Amino acid sequence: MRFAAMLVLLTSLVGCAQYDDMRSANLAASARDRVASDDAACRPSGAPGSPGYDDCRKRLANQQASESQSHQRLVDQMMNEGAREAHGQ
Repeated sequence: MRFAAMLVLLTSLVGCAQYDDMRSANLAASARDRVASDDAACRPSGAPGSPGYDDCRKRLANQQASESQSHQRLVDQMMNEGAREAHGQ
């Protein structure tokens, strides 16, 4: 019985580690895609390092940060509403 419990525990830990590795790989691939997309969008503004290109990249970075903050606020709001409903308020 003890062996079976250890086997289940170890199998679960391996599954978690594989999930974390896959999640990390997906996040890295997404970041690379975003960098490539931003680069392609800003190339018409000038070569990398030029003022036009740099302004474009800054604008995109600010836009993405704003979108991320908006998304986080929405998630927080939904979580707070769910907590209030769970407590019957």
